[in-house]
Amino acid sequence: MPGPNSSKAPLFNGEMSELLEFFEVFEDLASTYGLTSADKCKSLVRYVDRQTKHFWITLMGFKSCEYGTFKRSILGQYPGASKGQHYTIRELERIIVNQADSDINTEKELMHYYSQFRAIAVWLVSNNKISGQDR
Repeated sequence: MPGPNSSKAPLFNGEMSELLEFFEVFEDLASTYGLTSADKCKSLVRYVDRQTKHFWITLMGFKSCEYGTFKRSILGQYPGASKGQHYTIRELERIIVNQADSDINTEKELMHYYSQFRAIAVWLVSNNKISGQDR
């Protein structure tokens, strides 16, 4: 497994909406490296900050080295984390208003705006928060 400071290392920054993605990246790496359940439990806490590590190692599944139980215990401590990334209409409006205040002068600026807009708009439509026409 890559070291905690490696650019290839999974990193949990404390944001609930990022927790599922963190697990996805970690589990892909763990599979590549052939980690056992016990190895996964020990390795997982290497990719979080010290405070989070001290919290997570108290959860069910860590001491018994049962990764599935440990992961469920962690997800249970972060309400809404199991839903993954979520957005609001207000966030989409904020991106639009912020962009309206400045010109798009380069293709890079356009792609930056478009990638932000599309990620939120597609999520809102997919989760029936807005209709396809509103988009």
